[in-house]
Amino acid sequence: MSLKINYHKASSSQDAFNKVKSIITPEYIEKFQVKADISYDENNRKVIASGTGFTLELKFLENHCDVDLDLSFLLRPLKGKILEKIEGQIKKNL
Repeated sequence: MSLKINYHKASSSQDAFNKVKSIITPEYIEKFQVKADISYDENNRKVIASGTGFTLELKFLENHCDVDLDLSFLLRPLKGKILEKIEGQIKKNL
């Protein structure tokens, strides 16, 4: 796990999952000029985005979201900056 982000606006893990599912779409990812495959696991309340050199997993638990970011060797120097951006977006919406 890279980050643990508590919910501020969402009332449950299902509510948080639904909000993020409506926000993280292929069109949203394209804004960052990154090609990614996005999958939504309804049963386990997970969003997984993967592309060349990275895998991002958001898992929605009872009171918080676990964020796990796996980057290729070349992208690892950017991990802190990327996680900071992800954390800001999640806190803003959840």
